[in-house]
Formats: sequence, C-alpha cells, structure tokens
Amino acid sequence: MSDLNERSIRLFKALANEDRIEIIRLLKKNTEMCAQDVEKHFFLEQSTTSHHLNTLKRAGIAKSRKRGRNILYSVDYETFKKILVEFSESIF
Repeated sequence: MSDLNERSIRLFKALANEDRIEIIRLLKKNTEMCAQDVEKHFFLEQSTTSHHLNTLKRAGIAKSRKRGRNILYSVDYETFKKILVEFSESIF
C-alpha cells in the first residue's frame, strides 16, 4: 500500500467518528486547547479524550505543542489540507 493511501485511510478513519469531528470544530473555534479543556467540554473520560486527540494527530488533522506541564492541541491546517489535496489529485 502506498504512503498516500495509508495517510488517506488514517485521515478518513479519524473523520468517521462524531466525537472527533466535534473536537476538530472545538479546536478550530478556540484555536488551541489542552486535553483537559477538551475533556471537560465533552464530558469524556481522560483516556477517551487522549485516544481521540492522538488519533487526530496521527491522521494529520491536529498537532500539539508543550507549554509547561500542558500539551496544547490545535488543528494542523497545513497537513490536513495537504492530505486532502493529494487524495483528491490521486482520485480525479
């Protein structure tokens, strides 16, 4: 399987979950958030929130940076768009 196919599959699998789509919207609205704030917004367990955020990172949809003891998450627009464009160009 090609690298492009793997990236595309990871992206679409990540988008196939309603909670993750809502997390993307929340990150877009707030620009950057720590996992605890995402967790509180959705009343999710810490492990579930971590799983969703890591899935979004592996898919190229989110990125993170460390600030003190917190890890802040945001939408990785550049990578997200790049994968979508590459996928679109490979299909059409």
